Amino acid sequence: MIIVLSTYPDKSSAEKAAADLVGLGLAACVSVIPIESSTYRWKGRIEKHPERLLLIKTAKRAYGALEQRIKETHPHSVPEIACVSVARGNKGYLEWVEDSVRLRMVPLDFMATMRASAPSRAFRRARKPRALSR
Repeated sequence: MIIVLSTYPDKSSAEKAAADLVGLGLAACVSVIPIESSTYRWKGRIEKHPERLLLIKTAKRAYGALEQRIKETHPHSVPEIACVSVARGNKGYLEWVEDSVRLRMVPLDFMATMRASAPSRAFRRARKPRALSR
């Protein structure tokens, strides 16, 4: 199990991200924690703003997809994404996290695969040119 930390600028975007990550099966649980203020340097200036911290509980195998999803949907151009490995914990809870993370795969349309690999009707009806049939 891992815990991924990511901050968001407001409650709305944080809660939307939490629901998205759990809904997609990239996280078992996401806690949204209000932070009164965060002070940091950005583009040469010292900034101070309230934020929301997401504690994202997930499986190691989901990290790549989770990181990509945060980058795609986060309101900041350089989102905070930090991963912490969990060395120990309640065995039942750790198993629940592993079982709850279900990476959503795009279902294969086997019929489309068969249609794509089958020769087209026009090809099946094609005839040899007269010059080759003599």
